[in-house]
Amino acid sequence: MSVFIGLLFLVVVIGIGVWRMRKAVRVPEEELVKAKPPPFLKGIFVHPGHAWVEVLQPSLVTVGADDFTNSVFGSVDKLTLPEQGTLIQQGGRAWTLSRGKRELVQTSPITGRVVEINRQLKSDPQLLSQKDTGRSWILKVKPIKLKTELQNLLHGKMLSRWNQAVKDQLVATLTTAQFPVLQEGGEIKPDLGNELTSEQWEKVAGEFFAPAKRK
Repeated sequence: MSVFIGLLFLVVVIGIGVWRMRKAVRVPEEELVKAKPPPFLKGIFVHPGHAWVEVLQPSLVTVGADDFTNSVFGSVDKLTLPEQGTLIQQGGRAWTLSRGKRELVQTSPITGRVVEINRQLKSDPQLLSQKDTGRSWILKVKPIKLKTELQNLLHGKMLSRWNQAVKDQLVATLTTAQFPVLQEGGEIKPDLGNELTSEQWEKVAGEFFAPAKRK
């Protein structure tokens, strides 16, 4: 009798263990992968070179070109991107926008390994002008020094003040131009770059886009 009770107890213990294991396995793997970033990592962070970072997970970010870039560069014919697996560094070369003879090499806002490229941009570069960062992102990157490097970027109220200062500086830079820089509502014209002469573009590029370091 005692042997039977002992065996029954053993079966119950094993059963409970198996049930707990199955319960733990029920957590979908994709839910673990899609862990949301903590509140202080939410929102858009922008590099002074006008490239942004959005944290999807603590180990995955998207990066892209900001609205200022899209406005003052104008229409993009070609986008030259790094290969998947490339290590990009904050302040180093990230991608190149091209239209005819006009080119802009933008700096990377973050250090990390490129894990995915938005290949839709290859066939439709105008997606860059989309307000939805879920469509206009250029690269997905696995960051190496995320928390440290985000401190070098503009965010929140500081970003808003900086954007206004940049807009005011652009207006002052192009005061002699024969066309309005701002549209109704005070925002930069979305297609402003298409109206800039080569000389005006070179002036804007020199004032607002620091050369990317070759890394």
